[in-house]
Amino acid sequence: MKRLVCIALLTLGYNSSASAEPEGVQSMIAPSAQVSSSPSAEKLALIHRFMKSSGLQDRIDSGRFLERYAFNPELGWTQGTENAHRNNTLIEQWTGPMDALKSVYEEYRPQYQEAYEDHINWEFTEEELRGIVSFLDSPLGKHYLDGSWRMEAYTGTNMEETEEMLVTKAIELYRTR
Repeated sequence: MKRLVCIALLTLGYNSSASAEPEGVQSMIAPSAQVSSSPSAEKLALIHRFMKSSGLQDRIDSGRFLERYAFNPELGWTQGTENAHRNNTLIEQWTGPMDALKSVYEEYRPQYQEAYEDHINWEFTEEELRGIVSFLDSPLGKHYLDGSWRMEAYTGTNMEETEEMLVTKAIELYRTR
């Protein structure tokens, strides 16, 4: 619950005039197509190609995006379980929560699939999807996707100490207010 309150406050803060983007930045963002009609068979095929080419379909199929919950000790994965002794092994600590999440996720997977398909339909026109899919399927697009992944991994690893210092200083600043 505390996490939801924080997200709501951050969202409200992000939308406040105090954190407004510089003039002109908003106009550079392309507006969504806001397509409310169901996609044609051709557009649905493009949506599926987009999801596959971008890696989104793999994340939906695998449920890999749930990992952030599996490795969050605040959720108390082992608290109050009858089989807590099983959770003492290192392998079980890493795989157990993810296995449980994936097992339960199967029930919800169609909802994720539909939500993404609906939003992609709403966000992009058929013509835009053709261009995006063409790019993503090209050698340059594949390089972009691979390079983006490597860049995130590299900077995430190399910025850990900086981020830790940043968060520590922010906490100190917050506590002095």
